[in-house]
Amino acid sequence: MAYRGVLAIDLDGTLVHRGLIILKSDQLALRAARDAGLLPVVATGRRVATSRRFARDLGLGDCPLIACDGALVLAPDGGEPWRAMELSRRSVARVAELCRSHGVSVGFSTQLGLYVQAGAVALHPWRHLWRRGALRSPGRLRRALWDLSERRQVIGRFDPKASPPVYKIDLFGPGSAEARDWLADEIEGLQATAPVGPLELVAAGVDKASGLDVVLERIGLTWRQVIAIGNDWNDRQMIERAGFGVAMADAPRPVREAARYVTGPVREGGAGAAIEAYLGLLGP
Repeated sequence: MAYRGVLAIDLDGTLVHRGLIILKSDQLALRAARDAGLLPVVATGRRVATSRRFARDLGLGDCPLIACDGALVLAPDGGEPWRAMELSRRSVARVAELCRSHGVSVGFSTQLGLYVQAGAVALHPWRHLWRRGALRSPGRLRRALWDLSERRQVIGRFDPKASPPVYKIDLFGPGSAEARDWLADEIEGLQATAPVGPLELVAAGVDKASGLDVVLERIGLTWRQVIAIGNDWNDRQMIERAGFGVAMADAPRPVREAARYVTGPVREGGAGAAIEAYLGLLGP
């Protein structure tokens, strides 16, 4: 099938609101984009399983998927990955060693799911809900479920000698905020997905934009034919390179400045509104 363009869209904070809510207006806009000849591409920092689930919920189950912030680019037919940028076992083992010595919990993303080290909370999700006081209010429950949607992908404790290839590393919990200081000069071949916030690591040179490069090469389109929508630091490169880059209203200022169009927040259906605006420019 020949496509007129590509709609590359982030999930969390762009299409998926806290409480794992996806607005009907956004779903209708995605459907309209597809009917207009745009190929949807989910571009997310999430792992494969939850990314696929959201794609199916959105009616995009057969679309290309960019997961783990670009480290994995998966074909629409679920066959062999178009790209798989695994982290070197030496670097992974070193991060595990340093996190253990500093008492920091860390998750290692694979194609199968998430392995954790020193993450008792992550391995016991219902205990996590209780500790977060999730049952005290609907708001707290939604926030806890937001975390749990990823935490329930835990499939075992991390063993650097036995675990499958790792594509992304996430530090979380007490002490993780200071990790940038003691990891900065220790790890070669890795890069942070954002300059601030929770520390997430992928292979050097990997981001959502480089993942989208792979998709565009496969389908024979260019960046000029891309509308890219996101809300955070890890979306900046693809927003900047897209012919029509869109930032959500609550995105960091540098991300908004890189965009051609700034739309409303996720709770107001900003992504759907941006898609409708683009379709108006695209014409019949």
